[in-house]
Amino acid sequence: MKSTKKSAVILLTLTAIFAFSFILIGPDYVDAAWEKAGITPDGSIENSGIYDDLDKLVYFVMALGGFWILACLIFAGIKLASAQGGNPQGRTAGFIGLGMAFVGGWVIMKAYDIAGWISGFGG
Repeated sequence: MKSTKKSAVILLTLTAIFAFSFILIGPDYVDAAWEKAGITPDGSIENSGIYDDLDKLVYFVMALGGFWILACLIFAGIKLASAQGGNPQGRTAGFIGLGMAFVGGWVIMKAYDIAGWISGFGG
């Protein structure tokens, strides 16, 4: 029992030291890191092309998600077709799979809007 308490005290002490070190570093260090990356404090990005790269990344994720949804639709359809002989759990799993594939498709279609909403936080 004493070793558990001793370990907890050591862990809490190290956590406090770690958290306090971030307070000592201060916001000047963080601002310098942002400026070194080419990002000004007002949220604009100077000639880095990061928005173009992220735009391509969103399209890639959308294409990958489209293929994944197609695979999920096929898998759920096979599950549903194979359960028609009298397996109610398999039939339910097939319907749930189809429903989740459609929900995932809607999220993938909205991925560009979600990315635009998130990018609005920077400016």
